[in-house]
Amino acid sequence: MTRLLLALVVAGAYSVAWIDAQGATTATTPKRGGNPVAAQVVNPVPATAVSIEAGRKTYRTLCPRCHGPEGRGDGGGAGAGGQPADFTDAEWEFGASDGEIFAAIAEGTSADMESYAERIAAAEIWNLVNFLRTLKH
Repeated sequence: MTRLLLALVVAGAYSVAWIDAQGATTATTPKRGGNPVAAQVVNPVPATAVSIEAGRKTYRTLCPRCHGPEGRGDGGGAGAGGQPADFTDAEWEFGASDGEIFAAIAEGTSADMESYAERIAAAEIWNLVNFLRTLKH
C-alpha cells in the first residue's frame, strides 16, 4: 500500500512538471467564461482609424483560415476539431474585454488557437483587438 501511494505521488509530481513544461499558466491565461485578471488589463493603443486598419491587415494575414474572412468562425481551418470564435457574436467564450481578447490571442486557448505572442508584437495584437471590436454586433 505504501509503495502504491508513493508511486501515485511520484506520478502526480511528474504529471504536474510535464504539464507546466508544456505551457505554464499565468494570471491572465484565458478561461472559458472570462478571466477577471485579464479583464482589468487596459488597452494601451487607442482605437483610431490607423490602429483599426493595422489590425485589419494583421487579421487578413493570420486569421481568416480559421475565423473566416468576416470573422464569423467559418474559415474551416481548425485542425484539432475546435470551433473557431465568431467575432460577430454578442458573447465571446473567453471574455470580451480588451485584456481578455489580448490574452486569448497572445497566450492561445487551445490546440487550434495557439499563442501568437512570439509571432507578432504586442502592439500588433492590440491593433488586432481594436479591429475585432468593429466586428462585434
